[in-house]
Amino acid sequence: MKSSRLFQTAAFTLIEAMVAIGIFGVYAGVGVTAMVRMNTDAALSRLQTGASTLAQGQIDLCLSDQPFNPQYSQVPPELALTAALSGGVSAMYGNPQVNSGTSSAPLAPVYTDPTSGNTVLGWMTTQVVNTNATLSSGSNDNGAALYVYSITVTVSYNWRGKVRSVTMSTLRASDS
Repeated sequence: MKSSRLFQTAAFTLIEAMVAIGIFGVYAGVGVTAMVRMNTDAALSRLQTGASTLAQGQIDLCLSDQPFNPQYSQVPPELALTAALSGGVSAMYGNPQVNSGTSSAPLAPVYTDPTSGNTVLGWMTTQVVNTNATLSSGSNDNGAALYVYSITVTVSYNWRGKVRSVTMSTLRASDS
């Protein structure tokens, strides 16, 4: 009899076991939720990095394409001026390839998953504006034109029903 009484005091009750299983279940649920959130954040970071790389590549092209001497009508197609039309719509002079895709027809590959091969496509717009900057040396001087262009590149993509964008800007002065 003594041995059976020892087992009764040393065992867990059904309620204690259910509480322990419930606590483990809550911890597992919190852990899975945290892992899903981390995976979502990682995917968003990959897409942001891809869009930033695409924008930086376009900025680098605009800064390195030569010759750039607007005073001598030597302007690469990537630096063709953007003309503002009524209603905030812009049209490109020169090279129509400066804009790559639209929100309804994205063309720019932002990220390609290496395992599945799925590609997230976005659209890139490049806006080039003459700043009309001048350098004046005195109060009666009209100022010399500096030929400085402002370049703004925006890469946008749609992910999980929300449009996200990366914008980079720079200035480009005449080569001579």
